[in-house]
Amino acid sequence: MASLNLNQIISNSNTSFAVNRRPGLRLPSRIGLRVLASDSASAEPDLSITVNGLQMPNPFVIGSGPPGTNYTVMKRAFDEGWGAVVAKTVSLDAAKVINVTPRYARLRAGANGSAKGQIIGWENIELISDRPLETMLKEFKQLKALYPDKILIASIMEEYNKAAWEELIDRVEETGIDAIEVNFSCPHGMPERKMGAAVGQDCRLLEEVCGWINAKATVPVWAKMTPNITDITEPARVALRSGSEGVSAINTIMSVMGIDLKTLRPEPCVEGFAFSDSVICEFSIGLALI
Repeated sequence: MASLNLNQIISNSNTSFAVNRRPGLRLPSRIGLRVLASDSASAEPDLSITVNGLQMPNPFVIGSGPPGTNYTVMKRAFDEGWGAVVAKTVSLDAAKVINVTPRYARLRAGANGSAKGQIIGWENIELISDRPLETMLKEFKQLKALYPDKILIASIMEEYNKAAWEELIDRVEETGIDAIEVNFSCPHGMPERKMGAAVGQDCRLLEEVCGWINAKATVPVWAKMTPNITDITEPARVALRSGSEGVSAINTIMSVMGIDLKTLRPEPCVEGFAFSDSVICEFSIGLALI
C-alpha cells in the first residue's frame, strides 16, 4: 500500500483557494463582510438599536426588580448609560402586597455550602412593588420629564379582571412610559388571585387576558414568560398571536435554595415558615439564553 504525503494532500486540496486568494482579489462570499476600524482611537462604537419602534442607545436593559423599585435607582441606571429600564411591577392596589423579611437566601459555591464560598446565586420571595401606585406613577412622570429620550417601560400585573387591567393600562400610559411589560411570570405572584405565573402557565387564561390588554394599550406590549412550565414556546406563541409585540424571557426559577442544618428549615425562613421559591444564578441566566 502506497504511503500518503499529508503535505501534498493539503497542498492539492488548497490549490483553488490559494489561487482565489491572490493579492487584491476578494472572494465573492466575503464581499460586504469586512469590518472597518474607526479612524479615531477615541471614537465609541454605535450600539444603538430599535425595538418595536423604541430607539435605545444600547441593548442593555435593567430588568424589572429591585433596580427599578424607585426614582433614585432608575435615575441612576439612566445616568450610568443603560439602554432602558423596566420598572418594578405595579398593580392598582399595593395594599394587598405584603413583602416579608428576610426574603433572600444565598447560594454559595463552597464545599457543602460553606459560608466562605463565593456567592453564585440568590433566592428571593419578594413580591411586586408594595409602594402606592400613585407614588410610582409620579416617579414615572418625573423620570420622563428629566429623560424624555430614555426608554422607560412599565411592568404591570393585575387580577383576573378586565376592568382592572384596562384601568391600570390607562394609568401607566398617562405618565408617558414608552412600553408595557406584562408580568405573566412572577412565581409567587398571588396565584390565588390569578396573577403572575398563574396566568402565564395557563394558555387559555393567557390568551384571554392578552386580548384585553392589547385591545387597550397604545404602546408596545411585551409579555414576560415564566420558565416554570414544560414548554415555554406555547405561551410565547399565544402572547404573540394575541397581539403582543414581543415576549420577555425569563422570570426566576422555582427552587429550594438550601436547608439550615441547625433548624432543619429551608431558607429563607420567616417566623418558622418557609417554602420553595425563585432563584437567579448563573444557571438560570444560561437557561434564559437557550
